[in-house]
This record gives sequence, C-alpha cells and structure tokens, in this order.
Amino acid sequence: MTVINKRLSNARSGIGLTRQDKQRGRKQTAFFCAMTTTAILSFSALAQPLSQPSTTSDDAGLSTSPMGCHNVSVQILGSGGPELDDGRTSSAYVVWVNGSARVLVDAGSGSSVQFGAAGATFESLEVILLSHLHTDHSADLPSFVKGGYFTDREKDLIIMGPEGNDIMPSTNAYVSSLIGKNGAFKYLSSYTIEGQDDYTISTKSIGATTFEQPFKRNVNDSVSVEAMTVNHGPIPALAWKVKANGCEAVFSGDTNDKQGNLARFAKNADLLVLHNAIGDDAGQVAKNLHMTPTQIIDIAAQSNAKQIVLSHIMKRSEPGLDALTEAITVVAEGRVYAAEDLMNITLSEQE
Repeated sequence: MTVINKRLSNARSGIGLTRQDKQRGRKQTAFFCAMTTTAILSFSALAQPLSQPSTTSDDAGLSTSPMGCHNVSVQILGSGGPELDDGRTSSAYVVWVNGSARVLVDAGSGSSVQFGAAGATFESLEVILLSHLHTDHSADLPSFVKGGYFTDREKDLIIMGPEGNDIMPSTNAYVSSLIGKNGAFKYLSSYTIEGQDDYTISTKSIGATTFEQPFKRNVNDSVSVEAMTVNHGPIPALAWKVKANGCEAVFSGDTNDKQGNLARFAKNADLLVLHNAIGDDAGQVAKNLHMTPTQIIDIAAQSNAKQIVLSHIMKRSEPGLDALTEAITVVAEGRVYAAEDLMNITLSEQE
C-alpha cells in the first residue's frame, strides 16, 4: 500500500522601425484592439477586473487594508513540465492585483500565448520572476519581449531569477544571451539599453539566500516579492513569495526541498503552488530534482496554507494526482486544486 493510500485510510519583426513608427501603427489599430479586448474580457470569467478599495500603508510602504487579503488571484498559464505530449503548457503563473496582471512567475514554453488567452496585458506587467532556467520555466521569455512590441508599454520591466553556476548561466547572462547586443535575438537588444526603446528591461540575479535571510524587494506600492534558495539538484533555483493587498502566494518551483524550509517559507500563505513531477517510486535522479508525493503531503500540512495547488504535472505523476489531492485534503485544512491551464484562483480571507 502506498503512503498516499495509507494516509487516506487513516484519515502557461519590428526591425528598423522608429518609436514614432510604432506609435503611428498603434494609433491605426487602436480601435480594433479595443474592440477585441472588450470582447475577450466580456466573455471570459478568467480575469475579470476587481474593484479597488481604499488602502493605508504599513511600515515598509506597502499598501494594506483592514479588509485583509483581497482583490488578488493567481492564474495558471501552464500546469505542465517539459514534455511534448502531455497536453499542458509548461510552467507559468500570473498574479492578478486589482484586476491587472502584475507579476509573471516563470515563462515556460507556450506561456506567452496563454498570457494573451487569459486576457492579460503586457503593459500592466511589473516584474517577471524566474524560479530557474530550465526551458519549461524560461523558454518563452523572448516571445514576451517581442510580443510586447505590439503593445503600448512604456514602463520599465524587471526580470529576476537565480545566480548561475558551472552548469547554468546567471539570470543576467541568460537574458543577455537571448536579447543582449550579441544575443540570439539581438534585434531585440534595444530593450536592454536605457533610452533606446519605449521601455528598458533590467535584470537581477539573486545569489544564495536562506529562510532566515530571503531576498526581498518592493516592486511597487502594493506588491513586494521574496525569494528563498531551494535545492533542484545541481540547478540553481528559487522559491518565490508574492505579497499584494494583504495576500501571500508562494511558488515552490522545482525542488526536492532538501533544506526542509519550504513549509516554513509558505507558513499561513493564502495560496501555495507545489510542483508534482514524480511519484514516490521514482528513481534517485528524479528524487534529487523533485519532491515526492509523500513530501508534498507533509509540506502542505505543515504550511497551513489556506489553498494549495498541485502543478507541474507530468505523465509520470498524473496517474497518482487524484489520490494525492485526496490525501492532502485529509491532512491539510486548505482547499486543494489539481492545476489545469488557465485555471484562476481567487485569494481571500478564508472563513
């Protein structure tokens, strides 16, 4: 009998054009874009704008409200891994704040298309957070930048992710290798040079952090982020926490949780996204990269998160997904979801 069953029994060309050319083209298509956007938002319940209540400020300068957690949701652009035939987009998540897509966590293959399908707008995006640089978490980054050419974005964009090692580049080096002056898509390099285009992309590589000393940054008056180093075998990786409007959403990324700090990092979170890529019977190589279902059950229970999402689902883990979801329901107080592409989960105070 598996551990899960025991527990149950017991209980997502613009070359050479000037800035003026872009603006002229945008004006010519503005009416049609507005019509299309209106149609999408009218018929989609995935990302409806939320009303914005009055706020105050805490000691860190972030917006707070006596209402507690409110007007925040997390939408799953991609619930899969790197497989080609799993029917899922690779890992990516959007954090909606007051009806706008403000934070993108990971940018796996296909996520740029899902971003549009969700009704999100590139103009509103404040920051892109990368958990690590495997393709199923970062491959669509240049697609977002190129797609952004066809928008009215003028606000600078921040991209943050892990430092590198002998196996993987740093986030700074990764972005430069894609859209830098000598990058694979160097025709997009104007976005990395201050004053050369409508907005500038800046990058931040985050070195080793701990639970006791996580990386912290205020993104704007209402959104802040934190990062903690997690173990993903030899691959530099981060777990991310996004705070907005009194809400906290934590994203495990890919990890074997060797340090045992993930549950503490997500303590009492309004939403905890856990990656379920392997089964308990996986080999040692896989277990050196990912959490087993048994670990996921324990982390879910110890975190006391109000809502839990199982994502990064692969063909090898999908057969046990229903049993894992039920097992977590038994031991954890929060509601449990098996992720599906474009699922949108509202964060709010739980009764």
